[in-house]
Parts: sequence; C-alpha cells; structure tokens
Amino acid sequence: MISVKTIADICSENYVLGLYCMRCDRWGEADLQQLLRCGKGEQLLFRSRFRCQECGQVVDKQLRPPVPTPGGSVGYIRPIPAV
Repeated sequence: MISVKTIADICSENYVLGLYCMRCDRWGEADLQQLLRCGKGEQLLFRSRFRCQECGQVVDKQLRPPVPTPGGSVGYIRPIPAV
C-alpha cells in the first residue's frame, strides 16, 4: 500500500501534484522540489493550499500517479517501410 500524506511522500513515490484554477481555467503543477528545498517536506497535503499565479485564487489539487513507462514493449503503430 502506498501512503502519500506529505509533500515528501509525493516526491518519494514519483507522484505529481496538479493544480487547477477554476477562475482562470488553467492547469499547472506544483514545484515539489522547491517545496522540499524550502523545508515543507513534512507538510500535510490536505492542509496545503496553493494560489493561482495569475489571479491569486486558491486552486484545486489533483494527485497524479507516476506515468507508466513502456519498458521496451513494442508500440501498436508500426512505421510503413519505404518503397
């Protein structure tokens, strides 16, 4: 079982913290490495608040799991050989 309660947990599990401003209809991502450098690694995620850089509105958070990598598998689209 994976537990992601703090900013440090998110980083250690390679998750991404997506941020959405409803007023501006903009998506962004939290700079987790910067938060760690600022000493906020133990801050609880559910208590963390982020603001939009454009309008200052408190934004919604979306925890995104790491994107799986193909791991050397063959893609479903093959190139057409040149004639």
